[in-house]
Amino acid sequence: MQKEIKQAIKNTISNPELFKHLKLFHQEEVNSLDIDIINKQVKKINKYPSVKIAYVGNYTIEPLPAYVCALSAIECMIVGEYVGNYNQYFQELLNTNSGLIQYKPDIIYLALSVRQFSPEVYYQFSSLSIDKRKEYLNYIISHISDWVKITLNNTNATLLLSNFVRPNFHTAGIADIHQEYGESEFYFELNLALIRLFRNESRVHIFDIDRLASRFGKSQAYDSKMYYLAKMEWKEQFISVIAQEIIRYIKASQNLAKKCLVLDLDNTLWGGIVGEDGVGNIKIGYGDPVGEAFLEFQHKIKAIKDRGIILCLCSKNNLEDALEVFEKRPEMPLKKNDFSVMEINWNPKHENIKKIAKSLNIGTDSIVFIDDNPAECSLVSQMIPEVKTILLPSNPVDYPKIIDQIDYFEKLHILQDDVQKSTQYLQNQQREDAKNKIGDLISYLKSLETVITIRQATRDDLPRVHQLFAKTNQFNLTTIRYSIGEVEQFLQNTNYDLTVISARDKFGKLGTIALYLLKFDKNNIEIDSLVMSCRAMGRGVETAVINYIKTKYLVGKNPLSIIAKYIPSQKNKPVEYFLDKQGFSLLEEQTNGTKNYLIQTDNVNLLDCSWIQVVS
Repeated sequence: MQKEIKQAIKNTISNPELFKHLKLFHQEEVNSLDIDIINKQVKKINKYPSVKIAYVGNYTIEPLPAYVCALSAIECMIVGEYVGNYNQYFQELLNTNSGLIQYKPDIIYLALSVRQFSPEVYYQFSSLSIDKRKEYLNYIISHISDWVKITLNNTNATLLLSNFVRPNFHTAGIADIHQEYGESEFYFELNLALIRLFRNESRVHIFDIDRLASRFGKSQAYDSKMYYLAKMEWKEQFISVIAQEIIRYIKASQNLAKKCLVLDLDNTLWGGIVGEDGVGNIKIGYGDPVGEAFLEFQHKIKAIKDRGIILCLCSKNNLEDALEVFEKRPEMPLKKNDFSVMEINWNPKHENIKKIAKSLNIGTDSIVFIDDNPAECSLVSQMIPEVKTILLPSNPVDYPKIIDQIDYFEKLHILQDDVQKSTQYLQNQQREDAKNKIGDLISYLKSLETVITIRQATRDDLPRVHQLFAKTNQFNLTTIRYSIGEVEQFLQNTNYDLTVISARDKFGKLGTIALYLLKFDKNNIEIDSLVMSCRAMGRGVETAVINYIKTKYLVGKNPLSIIAKYIPSQKNKPVEYFLDKQGFSLLEEQTNGTKNYLIQTDNVNLLDCSWIQVVS
């Protein structure tokens, strides 16, 4: 895995000096001097970051931005930063000419300390009346709520709101837990209020620094000396932990989550080799320390599946032996139906992983592979380096920690479409089987009994719409990546029509599988974006959608034009001639491959896709 990371850095950032310092991150400790060197080198190499973060708060943020920048470089991400003036987070938002507003950040990280915000709460809690304590809590929540409202109105950024770290020691000592509205209850209620207040706000996320500090050790996290000297809350080692958590949010906000987890079987999902030890003797389940470690590991993998990650198997094994384990070891959390594709044979694993990707219609760069065998991991890394390959540690007791540490599956929202992903891929296999049996394509399409529902998007659709814009590659006419803030603006602007399309057939629901974004002006309509999930391709849905647009805006209407364009990317080759096939006239083809199209009222015609029922 480290070799893959190093090679990616070499390929992406061709700077030997930077690469030399990046190696330090594979050691246990990194000091601020190393961070500073890497940070400066990254800025020299690329002045145009792919992600821009603004850091604001009421205590000194430094050197957090440098840690985020340097650690992101390992992931081949260039992250820029704006550091707000000390305790000026409100003022900078209200001033439209401030550095914060002009920076146009993708993410804003707000860090607030109760010690700075309300010294009376921090230092004199035991002297405050119950009413006064509640008054302070309401004031803090109201203040943050006002800041969030202004930030959402004045920026398109995703907001990370740091919650409040509960004190190590209470002013009332161990008696606090018995006090009416004591310090423990105050901080619990404060942090819980933040969760509840912003749970349904798509662009706002609570950054749980209290959990991070508890995990790291609060006594080790605080830096009393630097707080008194420079109002810095945290020690350098804990700042690295905060930076790594921010990187999880960066990956999630940029929709960099992987789609599929591919797993080995023997000594990965259970202890032992089923072909040698037999089904009854492999280690999995209660009553044995090693078996319990594998049990917890499977539970954590099951939780990954519940996020909407596809699970697959890639194992050198006899198929009958492997399936027998799922049949005869019911104590296993993972069942046969949890896996969308199984490649259990004696073929090279890198070839099987490619087959899995092809079967799922995803790229190999969307896959994470976990195995206990160093040789297998090494070969997969060499043959398909874009796959994130993870070698399990020698002791199975440490397996569950690996799943906790993986940040390739982070999502800001877990949607119903995500939860149903595995079921949808199993249904796709049923569709494929039906297609092979019928043979004739039109007969097969008619047999699916596809129904699509076309409706205007609402605020509830924001996370899924953003996901489609960010992750869809193959059927995407322009590959424009809109932020969730920009999507919000489309919903509010009457000059745009943002419409979503969901689908179902006789095998089940496909969920929200497509969208289009139209832009209106006086003389014509522009198809700004047309995006559809790859799992819905090949059944005529795209034609039904274009027919719907033609009917709504052209057929039988006053003379009007619809313009559209195709902008080529590395992955959207399947739609290069889509507009031509739909009856659009090519106006211009630019040297970069971009094609501009037009269709008018007098030359519109609807293409046949009678096997699809449209509900609007």
